[in-house]
Amino acid sequence: MGSRVDDPALRDLLKRGRLRVTSVRMAILRILSASRVAMDAADVASAIKAAGEDADRVTVYRTLNSLVDSGIAHRVDPGDRVFRFSLTDHGRCTGEHHEHEHPHMVCDSCGAVECVEDAEVIIKPRTDLPPETPRHRLNLTQQDIMLHGTCDKCADEPDRGPRPRKP
Repeated sequence: MGSRVDDPALRDLLKRGRLRVTSVRMAILRILSASRVAMDAADVASAIKAAGEDADRVTVYRTLNSLVDSGIAHRVDPGDRVFRFSLTDHGRCTGEHHEHEHPHMVCDSCGAVECVEDAEVIIKPRTDLPPETPRHRLNLTQQDIMLHGTCDKCADEPDRGPRPRKP
């Protein structure tokens, strides 16, 4: 892989996020865009090393965090104290606003975290409450919906049970 920075779409993502185009950033974007599941930083670092890119773990962590801060990627916390990273929903993004409002599914068998991009979560006020019920004034800045279940791969393995959940 080396210093390959030739993907115009990924270069554009970095420019829209006001980030400098570097070989490490491009490598991480290629890895995240090719992955069907959100990846933890250690897996990203291993994939970079396997691809022949020179980046230590600190650089990978910092780069992932800068991608999150710029809205290019998002950080998912599935509850096991290991953040996972994946790209945001750029089909609905503009230069000024990045959206990422789909739920994530954590496989209780293998631990994979997948974006459920073919679903949306809508928060709306309940209409069945009495008028005197106090209403919350919400100013949401982020929406994180985590679903638990079994991924397609594990569903095909009937003898695979749920893995123990961490406290």
